[in-house]
Amino acid sequence: MKNIIILSLLLLTIFINFNKLLAKSDTTSIDNLKLNQSSNIIIDKIKILGNNKTKENIILRELTLKEGIIISKDKFISTIEEDKRKVINTNLFYEVEFKIEIIKENHVIIIINVLESIYWIPIIIFELSDRNFNDWWENFNHEFNRINYGLGFAHYNISGRADEFEVLLRLGFIKQFQTSYYIPYITKKQKGGLYIGFDYTDYNHLEYNSINYIPIFYQSKNSLLKEFSTSIEYSHRESFYNYHYFELEYNNIILNDTLSLINDNYFYGNRIKNSFNINYEFDRDFRDIKNYPLNGFRLNVQIEKTGIGIFNDIKKWKASIYYSKYFEFKKQFYYSFNLSSYFSSKNQPYYLYENTDQLRGYEKYLIHGHSNFIYKNTFKKRIASKNFNIEKMEFRKFKNIPINIYLKMFFDSGYVWEYSNKQHPINLNNKYLHSFGVGLDLVTIKNLSITTELSRNSNKELNFSINLGADF
Repeated sequence: MKNIIILSLLLLTIFINFNKLLAKSDTTSIDNLKLNQSSNIIIDKIKILGNNKTKENIILRELTLKEGIIISKDKFISTIEEDKRKVINTNLFYEVEFKIEIIKENHVIIIINVLESIYWIPIIIFELSDRNFNDWWENFNHEFNRINYGLGFAHYNISGRADEFEVLLRLGFIKQFQTSYYIPYITKKQKGGLYIGFDYTDYNHLEYNSINYIPIFYQSKNSLLKEFSTSIEYSHRESFYNYHYFELEYNNIILNDTLSLINDNYFYGNRIKNSFNINYEFDRDFRDIKNYPLNGFRLNVQIEKTGIGIFNDIKKWKASIYYSKYFEFKKQFYYSFNLSSYFSSKNQPYYLYENTDQLRGYEKYLIHGHSNFIYKNTFKKRIASKNFNIEKMEFRKFKNIPINIYLKMFFDSGYVWEYSNKQHPINLNNKYLHSFGVGLDLVTIKNLSITTELSRNSNKELNFSINLGADF
């Protein structure tokens, strides 16, 4: 279930999770390099400074530029800007600065100054258990008893090889314990990575049905659903921009018989479900900045098989595709679009239903469907940009807080194929859906964004929403 951070505590959450939300690139102007225009540039050496914890090869892995290569000046300029973005996108550093030192005619040394993040941090969990802000605000009368809270800790660079360890304990609306370890490079060529995760969740509040596309919950003094899962995933980074992921997961679910009484379609057969699941994912990511992209594209393809025939308790498959393209125009105008679709097994119990929540203007609705097709568009203009220098505050981890504001217009459309021919007073399945609207995006440190949107959907309903993160 998608969780949205409560806006009133957003600044606190950002501060607590600083090392994931901060990164600042001090760009060095290289247009004025006094190099012979008719000759190529020779890179004699690459120096890295400030990496007290991070291994040098983790940074060098991100660079297209290598020691000893010969490159034209025009290509050198564009490549060095690209390499800056790739180092920033590791999320290992608060600040990244590239400098060029000319040692003799057309021979240069690249000096990379980095300021490392605080890698070991406590985590305070305070989040909505509902799908989004509108679901919580409109459908559940913004009740604070639907809040998840908890504690955890994380280390994002244990060995200096960008490996991540997390442990989390959630209480409140659900009870959950999670722990995971991820190391991106386990091979000498730094192409293969490994992820191991464990997750235990206990629900005594559970969505068991929907009426008029609004989720309905049941609360019990006893456990309604207990789920334990463990997974192992091998990742293969084929190149700077291409990733392959292969996952094997074991899942055990224990269901309360009450669920079959209040919804006879909630689950079939035995109340104890076991399954081995496999998943393949391909990700090709050419976005400039991942948190708030303005240029580039991303293609993601996934194929999932839930239940591979060992237990015969669950049989489901799903295939999905996601493509986003971002265009940067003159005078700080931008356009982006997203195409996404999934196809999955039709005859499934309720607890395995897929749902569509990407359409703006329909945030409060839970639209189940075995397949969908979504097309989203955003056109925006940067209307304000300010950089606040806070060096005088002597906070050594960063010097500036950028603030950018974008005014945007959007148009979304889609189609969701229903699992069954249920009748609703309003019908959102098996029909063309669309919405349009305007919004404001506030983008700050590490391109973290807060967006407010006013939309009108095809049911002629006005909708105001608040979200954390980019449109797509």
